[in-house]
Amino acid sequence: MSDTSAKQVVLVTGASGCLGQHIVKLLQEKDDSVREIRCMDLKPYQNNLQHKTEKPMTIITADIRNERAVVRALEGVDCVIHCAALVDTSLWPDVKSMQNINVDGTQILIDASVELNVKYFVYVSSADAVVGDDPIYFGAENTTPIPKRHILPYSKTKLDAEVIVKEANGRPLPNGTDKLQTIIVRPSLLYGEEDQHFVTTALRIAKQHSGVLRTIDNVFVRIQPTYAGNAGWACIRAKDKLQTDESVAGEEFFVTDDTQILDPFEFLAPYVQCRGYSLSQRSYPYWLFMIIMFFIVQFIRLLWSVYPIELPKGLTPQNMRYLCNTYFFNRNKAILRLDYEPLYGHEECQQKSIQYYKKLYL
Repeated sequence: MSDTSAKQVVLVTGASGCLGQHIVKLLQEKDDSVREIRCMDLKPYQNNLQHKTEKPMTIITADIRNERAVVRALEGVDCVIHCAALVDTSLWPDVKSMQNINVDGTQILIDASVELNVKYFVYVSSADAVVGDDPIYFGAENTTPIPKRHILPYSKTKLDAEVIVKEANGRPLPNGTDKLQTIIVRPSLLYGEEDQHFVTTALRIAKQHSGVLRTIDNVFVRIQPTYAGNAGWACIRAKDKLQTDESVAGEEFFVTDDTQILDPFEFLAPYVQCRGYSLSQRSYPYWLFMIIMFFIVQFIRLLWSVYPIELPKGLTPQNMRYLCNTYFFNRNKAILRLDYEPLYGHEECQQKSIQYYKKLYL
């Protein structure tokens, strides 16, 4: 009989989101060091991935900005995996709310973790934290500069939260013996089951345009998405390594998997086709598309006070700048220091994702 007293209580924030669901699944099915999982989110957690539920789970419906709720949730917790965040990529993103949730909420969690003697804190950031207008070729943690300007306001909030997490590493805990140990995981653009952003947005745009997703050509463009299950596995490996090797504390790690580095529309093709949609036969020049978008946005801005209208969700100049560039990363640091290897191969990731996107309500 296993000694459950030596096992840990893990709190997952943002547990109802795409990555949160995969993390909870892996904690249930692949992590023998855990005895209880606490799932915290504004939306009550549901087992959408149909994982095993042998370990006790506590469902906490609360906002990470609510200090009293956070303190209650953290009582008796050994490790936090913090992936709660607001992602707003609309034409007029709510920057204030993203700041409040992504940055201020992280500070609240950090402070409460110290107060409650939580020893380990895994912060799920994003490779977007270092994404600007310049392309990134096999970017490594020590060679990829912080951009002077982020394309998306969301990306800036993830970087600001990273600073909070790094500065918190080593803070003494009230128990007088331990210190808070933090680690930052930076997965690239996510796809897979429970995705509500990247591929899902592309499918909704295709649906709104009679089942055709218009392709944009910007010469050499490549992206490197990561399957959400593999990103979740990297979080588990980071949690485990943090507890056995103090040298990884305060460090950041890019996370990718074996998903092919492709033109974004080439990557999207199987998911578009599984819905019976198609890519446009003709590619539109990026420069022409951006000029057209500029005038459309100016027109919307003029009409906004009289007749508020929106572009289709996701179809904005900022998102096109992000998508029609080249960003791919080097995961060697995660391999060497976190003992991370993708849990799922490329074909399995694609098959699982196709099954999800094929049935997804748009």
